[in-house]
Amino acid sequence: MKFSIAVPIGAYHPLLADCLESLAIQTPRPAVSLLDASGDPRVAETADRYRELIAYRRHGPDKGQSDAILEGWRETPGDVLGWLNADDALYPGALKAAGERLGEDDAPDVVYGHSVIVNDSGEVTGYHWAVAPPSDYLLAGDIISQPSCFFRRAAYDRAGGLDASLHYTMDWDLWVRLWRNSAKFAFLDETLSRVLWTPDAKTGGLGRARRKELNRIINQNASPMRQLKSKIGFALNYGFEYLLPPQLARRLRGTMSNTTAVIHGLGRDGEISNTADIPLVRYGGDLSRLEACFANGADVVSLSSPSHGGDSTSADGMVILALDKPAKSGETVDLRIENNSAAPAILSHIALS
Repeated sequence: MKFSIAVPIGAYHPLLADCLESLAIQTPRPAVSLLDASGDPRVAETADRYRELIAYRRHGPDKGQSDAILEGWRETPGDVLGWLNADDALYPGALKAAGERLGEDDAPDVVYGHSVIVNDSGEVTGYHWAVAPPSDYLLAGDIISQPSCFFRRAAYDRAGGLDASLHYTMDWDLWVRLWRNSAKFAFLDETLSRVLWTPDAKTGGLGRARRKELNRIINQNASPMRQLKSKIGFALNYGFEYLLPPQLARRLRGTMSNTTAVIHGLGRDGEISNTADIPLVRYGGDLSRLEACFANGADVVSLSSPSHGGDSTSADGMVILALDKPAKSGETVDLRIENNSAAPAILSHIALS
């Protein structure tokens, strides 16, 4: 089984080296295409360091992200497809896990898993909260994190391929057409990628162009009631994630819903009632120290690592875990967070050093 992974680049990003390093350590090693429209010499310099990894490389203008991805898949072999943006990174073993699931007897066409989110400072803030097992809710909301999704080229071709006219929702549009074309989806309840979320991320905004693309998918695939709920949901999420202070967003979201997305014990707003588990990985340097900040204080929270050991201490509003066994670049550290209070702890972020 051969993976073909496209890396479209519209502008240089400092995390590009992490992206390529995360691909270089995968087993099986994928056929990687690097499609660079940035004109920035730093992209070429970074790509030079990974020349043995990159099967196809182009520096020069293109017609946009979707057009670049299509070019990459045309130019590289592989019966399983995926793509990463320059600021995304795979987790160690991601392609091995996806490949094993694709090779099982029930032969799914699409495999996807969780993503861990980082901010502009490289701090881990939680999981991609919208990810959920396959269901027809996919027709009203995107429940798949694109960097953690891999699919058979044959099923992709049957569904009509990537729509190059879309610039914000080409991933969700593809998932919907795969679903409509009876592709079989499989969900892995494990972390396959790391994703950067920033206020400037194009998939987080709600400008006119993105709203138009979202509405096209929703109107074509969801029932009238689901259409209304979906559009309201996107608008509310934009306000909660990008306009309101985190504490106010948590309070308002709690008053509007009695349920919250919880992934391995961690809520969408960082809530931890008892125990939460989150895997961490650092590229470009060893990982020996974790500093976790909690919005409602850190006195009753402890950290531990089943994989790397260490005792946690509290200082200056942080819970600090010094690992007994530092992790090498590209090695996963399993982190466990225990809340010893009756009230939920609220994780703000985890800094890695």
